[in-house]
Amino acid sequence: MILFNQHLRLRTQFLTRSFTGQIQTKKEGCQIQVRDYSMGTTNTAHITETGINLDGRDLLHVETRNMCRCEECFGKFAHQIKNLPPIGNTLPGIKVQEIGKLSEHYVSLKWTDGHEGLISRTIRGDFGPGKIESRVRKWLDLTRRKNSEQEFWRAPNEEVKKIWDYSWVVSSGENTREFLVHYIKYGIALMNGVPAGLKMEDIIYEGLKMGPLWASLYELVEYFTFKPDPTNLSYGTDALPLHLDLPYYYAPPHVQFFHCLENTVEGGESYWADSFAAITTMTQERPDLVEILKTVPMTYRYTPPGSGVFQLTHHPLIRTVEGDLWRTVDSRWSMDTAQFTRERDLETRKKWWEAYSYYRDLVEDQSSWFVKKLEGGEVVLTDNWRVYHARKEFKMTADGQERILCTACMDWNSMANRVLSPEKGDFIFLEIDQH
Repeated sequence: MILFNQHLRLRTQFLTRSFTGQIQTKKEGCQIQVRDYSMGTTNTAHITETGINLDGRDLLHVETRNMCRCEECFGKFAHQIKNLPPIGNTLPGIKVQEIGKLSEHYVSLKWTDGHEGLISRTIRGDFGPGKIESRVRKWLDLTRRKNSEQEFWRAPNEEVKKIWDYSWVVSSGENTREFLVHYIKYGIALMNGVPAGLKMEDIIYEGLKMGPLWASLYELVEYFTFKPDPTNLSYGTDALPLHLDLPYYYAPPHVQFFHCLENTVEGGESYWADSFAAITTMTQERPDLVEILKTVPMTYRYTPPGSGVFQLTHHPLIRTVEGDLWRTVDSRWSMDTAQFTRERDLETRKKWWEAYSYYRDLVEDQSSWFVKKLEGGEVVLTDNWRVYHARKEFKMTADGQERILCTACMDWNSMANRVLSPEKGDFIFLEIDQH
């Protein structure tokens, strides 16, 4: 409580100095002109017709009010907005009335509702509108799935096939981040040397220090080994074609872990393909067909007999966000083709199947596959919104042969958090006491 009061007193002193004689203003019409008392010629703030211009970036009045970081509006320790006026017709538009002191990381403002507060200029002030110089800036667009930061592969190069040593990856936070950055960039990352006896939970929670795992119809960690007359294709010995998992969820999981515990069977190689690379090629060759896969949804269903489960949803195969490839959804054996015939006219279905066939030809081009037989102690991370996975047929030709893998899933944000966040205990934001 003493530290909190001291923090509040220092903040109040900061604001008091900001609005007591340190600026000069004059009204021209309805606009307030502010003399700049910044720390240098490149640090400027002035009121505009629609808001303010801060360090060359235009901010709307409503944006400045939403960015207030004073104790009344924002919880320093909870790090969440807690008390802002409603936006809409219930109140007249709130505008910036005065600009006060500019410090290195903050600028103080007064709005027409009488509120006085601070907005940030930099990351140290909590992600202000200015340039961010940090690990966050370096990898932020990558974790936001910006295609310019990713590397698509029509054929697996040495970086795609790179195998990381588990003990090195988990030996430091920076090493773990380097591994995960590789994963986001290529949509796949492999580790070997996982000690025998480590469970998936140990690898993820204790080793990579990530989590939580993503819950589905299955166990958080699902084990796959041969079963006669399997109720799921994954338990059999037949080949599994290229697919993305759990398409019958409205939001299939992003991050998928595969941990090979033992693999002594004949055959059973795993292989992967980059759907984003295939879509990029298709966009260059047949953009008309790509548009169909972006706009016409296919229905996916999972209704295992006797289970009481009925999972059904529909997605366009390709989703983009601001022009960036964002997500692919595709699993041939989960398609509810009958439902598709009920919902779409014949001409639309003809075009969709033409587009889908063209697309699958690119995905199933074997020259684009990364093929590897997994060995015991290897872990593979795949981007389940981008990189297809598959398995070739295998045989057990001698007693004691096994192919045992386990899988788990995680939301993208949980993984991105490990890349972007500081180490626990490092309090790097809202250091207002120092300014």
